[in-house]
Amino acid sequence: MKQTVLIVDDCEDMRELVAKILDGQYDVVTVGTAEEGLNKAWQLKPHLIILDIMLDDASGYELCSQIKSMDELKNTPIIFISSKTGSNSRITGYKLGAVHYLEKPFEPEELRAIIQTVLSNLKTESVLETIDYTDISLNIPSQEVAIRGEKVHFTSSEFKIIHLLLKNSQRVLSRESILNHIAPDNHKVNDRMIDTYISSIRRKIKPSSYAIKSVYGEGYKIIQLS
Repeated sequence: MKQTVLIVDDCEDMRELVAKILDGQYDVVTVGTAEEGLNKAWQLKPHLIILDIMLDDASGYELCSQIKSMDELKNTPIIFISSKTGSNSRITGYKLGAVHYLEKPFEPEELRAIIQTVLSNLKTESVLETIDYTDISLNIPSQEVAIRGEKVHFTSSEFKIIHLLLKNSQRVLSRESILNHIAPDNHKVNDRMIDTYISSIRRKIKPSSYAIKSVYGEGYKIIQLS
């Protein structure tokens, strides 16, 4: 069975373009207003929503907030596609719960790759409730962490950060990308709070074989010690 992708964009040409890019891979449903988008999201429970920001009847930000406020839809990944550029627009989208922000114009292959990655991660994590990273185990539904078999308390934000770091082991993640990942409920989080979270996580994972390293001017990465 194909996965369902809902496209919400007030530009008919853009709806047709995105639908054409995804044609054959997914069940694609397109609508042109925020009201239709909310109704279709509720009706279809799509696997993924592609959302424009500047809609005629409401902003995409507002629609994203409405979707994320519903228990049945709050875990549905949302990708913003917009002509609005700049970090402020992206950060707003991420804080509201979007998993990605793609600026128009974009390359078709980039959109396909993003969607494939998002849906692949969604399928993997829905099947694997517990993910083991050597001596750190993450229970995704309950947000529980076990280190060498012992449960260690992590706050929700700390859990999201350690999960993100472990999924991107050896890769440097900027403070901005970590900040964006703590969406949608942490609107008051700033760069300094990210540093505080990292310090707390470092203390908690000391018994493990992992360590979080600072990369000057770049951000953080998690590595496995030999």
